[in-house]
Amino acid sequence: MKIVRCLDSICSYAKKLVSSKAQAPKPSEPLFCEKLWKECAEENMLKPLNRDYVSLHGELNGINHFFITGANPELMSKKFMSTGLTPKEIISMADIEFKRLKPTEEPIKAFRCIGEKPDFFSEYKLYQKRLNIKKGDTINMREYAYATSDINYARGYLTNDRGILYEIEIPAGARVSLKGCGINNEIVFPRSSKFKCIETKKIKGEDEDYLYVKLRYKLP
Repeated sequence: MKIVRCLDSICSYAKKLVSSKAQAPKPSEPLFCEKLWKECAEENMLKPLNRDYVSLHGELNGINHFFITGANPELMSKKFMSTGLTPKEIISMADIEFKRLKPTEEPIKAFRCIGEKPDFFSEYKLYQKRLNIKKGDTINMREYAYATSDINYARGYLTNDRGILYEIEIPAGARVSLKGCGINNEIVFPRSSKFKCIETKKIKGEDEDYLYVKLRYKLP
């Protein structure tokens, strides 16, 4: 399968880069990823899709632990749940399809909530890092980050009204996976998406204690 060969090429190149301590390419030379996507385009793998979502929109959350906390590399080549695909194949397919999605025509306001993490959780260090975000900082969400246009639905993930509430501005022209309609949209971002922090505010009351963070999605 072509998409699997693409991911294998990325992996082998990364290993070669580490083992040889290769220097960064000169400014005049195209990056490896640029060569890869160029080859995909030449093989007609980046033909635009006539839809707003990736095929595995709902399943991507199941492999996010590979990016957040890491996982046994051997699992990358084993079938994942009912998809009939391995995580390696899922990542390859999703990355290609995100490139092929129709760009959004209008700006979108989305919300994403992260519940408070106890210190014995594997995500605790990352959670603490996110709590220290400042205006002007850039967040790299390594996973396929999920969000929604419905703030009330998003707040359901704010455990006991404690944690982090992200309000995300998504500019027109973004290639994000959309399922639903209007305020009920569920949004999935490509992995390793970047967001600029434009405002933070501590919200504390009798029954709530969370950090409000306003982000702007940075188009790749």
